[in-house]
Amino acid sequence: MTTPWQPNFGFYMTTLDEHPASFVVDLNAEPTESHTLRLQLRVPLLKPRPDGLRDAAELEPMGALEDRLVEALTAKVDALYVGRLVTRGATEFFFYVPAAKGPLLDELEELLGPVAPYEVEYLAAEDPDWGMYTDFLYPDAYSLQSIANRSLLEQIEATGDVMSVARTIDHLAYFENTGPAKEAASRLKAAGFSTDELETREDGRVGLQFHREDALSDGQADAFVAEVLDIILPLDGDYDGWGCSLVKT
Repeated sequence: MTTPWQPNFGFYMTTLDEHPASFVVDLNAEPTESHTLRLQLRVPLLKPRPDGLRDAAELEPMGALEDRLVEALTAKVDALYVGRLVTRGATEFFFYVPAAKGPLLDELEELLGPVAPYEVEYLAAEDPDWGMYTDFLYPDAYSLQSIANRSLLEQIEATGDVMSVARTIDHLAYFENTGPAKEAASRLKAAGFSTDELETREDGRVGLQFHREDALSDGQADAFVAEVLDIILPLDGDYDGWGCSLVKT
C-alpha cells in the first residue's frame, strides 16, 4: 500500500543494556487501525564490528537487503515499514501488517525471495496500539533533538560557517503557566543563560526565550541542548529549538 503519511526517517544512537544501538525510525509514522500485526525480521550480521554494530564492508549489502525486504513485504502483505535497529551483531527490521495477512507469513521465505548470504529470523505479534513503535523505536526527547540538531548543523556548515567560534545561541521553550516558566528562567540563569521577559500566547501557554554564548563544533550543540532539556523537562516545558547567526571567516 502507499504509506498513509510522508516518510521521514531519522537516525540516532543510544545504548541498550550497555550495548551500542543504532536506530533508524520513520518519525512521521502513525498507528493505523488496519495494521495491528507487528512483524520483526532479525538478520545476524556476517562480520559485525567488535562493538556489535555494522562494519563499513556490510553497509552496501545490508542496504540492498533492506530495500528488497521492504519492497517485497510492501507489495505482498501490505506492510508498513517503520524502522530498524542495529545492535549486538544483528539488524532488526520492524513492520506493521494487517492481521488478515498473518497466515501469509507462514511462507515467509517465499515472500522474501533470495536473501543469501544472510539468514532471516522473524517474529509476528499482535500490537494494535503500536507499542513497539511508540515506546521503543521512537526517540526520546534528547535523541529527537539530536536528530534535529544534525539537520540544522548540516545546513549551517554548508554556508561555510566557522562552527568552532562561539556565538549567541537563541532558545525558545513553552510552559503551561507562569510558575514553571519562572522556575525554568531561574535555573537557566544559574546555568549561564540570559532570559527575556515571559510572553503569554493566545493559547495560554507561556513562552520563554533565553540565550547563551556557545560554539557548534564537536558535539557541543547536543551538549547544550541536553543541558537545557535537563532543566525544562522536569518542569513540563516544551523545547521549541534553537537558532543563531552565522560566523564567517
